[in-house]
Amino acid sequence: MAFYGLLLEYALEGRLNFIAWTNKMEAMLEDNGLKEFVDQEIPKPAALDAHNLVEWNNCVAKVRWIILERVQDHVVSHLNGKETLYAMWKTLTNLYQNSSDQRKLSLKEKL
Repeated sequence: MAFYGLLLEYALEGRLNFIAWTNKMEAMLEDNGLKEFVDQEIPKPAALDAHNLVEWNNCVAKVRWIILERVQDHVVSHLNGKETLYAMWKTLTNLYQNSSDQRKLSLKEKL
């Protein structure tokens, strides 16, 4: 598996780098044709559809690997037990995305 893009030093640490991390992750997933797996629940194909099932399993494994390799260890514990990639992504969004206008102003001042 060769995925080019985010280096470990750009791993998700928490709220402070969530926006930048999200933008980079989305670009990398799009580049690899995998972004839809974090945008919505992609149902598992029926077992009778062997080709699509193998392809789906491969995509799920790749996205899971991409996400887990690009978050700090303390973040991984929040993803434990999430059954879908969409659930993992939503968990990270709910934990680290702050929609408060005050938070945005504070970050702009730091820049």
